Amino acid sequence: MSRLSCFCCCFLFSFSVHSQTWQLVTEPYPPYFINNQSEPGWLHEVIIAALKSQKHQATIEYTHWARALKLAKRHKRVAVLGAFYTEQRAREFSYSQPLATAHTVLFKQAGKDITFTGSLYSLKPYTISKGEDYVVSDEFEQHPELTITTTDSLIESLLLLKHGRVDLVAGTKEVALYWLDKSERLQQAKQTELEIISPYLATQYLHVITKKDHPHAELFQQSLYLGVQSLKNSGKLDEILKSYELSAEEIASIHQLLAKH
Repeated sequence: MSRLSCFCCCFLFSFSVHSQTWQLVTEPYPPYFINNQSEPGWLHEVIIAALKSQKHQATIEYTHWARALKLAKRHKRVAVLGAFYTEQRAREFSYSQPLATAHTVLFKQAGKDITFTGSLYSLKPYTISKGEDYVVSDEFEQHPELTITTTDSLIESLLLLKHGRVDLVAGTKEVALYWLDKSERLQQAKQTELEIISPYLATQYLHVITKKDHPHAELFQQSLYLGVQSLKNSGKLDEILKSYELSAEEIASIHQLLAKH
């Protein structure tokens, strides 16, 4: 092959990779991913801007979490946004650096006499609902004596709890509080107050994951990492975070997380 031919092939490959639009997927997971055109969520905007800084276009589809994972496993989508780390999932997927922090907690009906000592064995008498394929913690998922049921989403689990069909809901504190305040379905449901039980179940990091054998996995992860660094250095990251009225403490915490990894 001549040098000119080789150059043309490399140029065409580079052009094709940068001209295509990467299709990403997640579920509505506010305040990180809101699925609202005027306010898509701060992490949604950070990821799109990071990839754009590296000359990559991307779109984000919103669906149920279990379907999002299936689409990525079948190479129908390049990446899944907002995944927690588990050893089992890490066998199939490559993980980005941590991009945000979330807290998994238990919700109960206010006034119900349910005590969580911090040991998962103390939850043995109760029925716990969570979203399908949601990760609470490795210990929680593998515990032999917990009674766990699954639904399509955290909203569905919270509705079951409001109607007294389960004892507890395990889910992300930040997301659940958003839905309890904003979801019309939860607002219209039985007027039962819910409350968080202490202590928290776990603190988790949100990652972007790609199927290891996807042909664009390595390029995507590298582009995302470099793009986030570019946003930090240019001040664009702070601009996005402030537009969502995150506090100075919250912004500092995000910067500290990104600096560690």
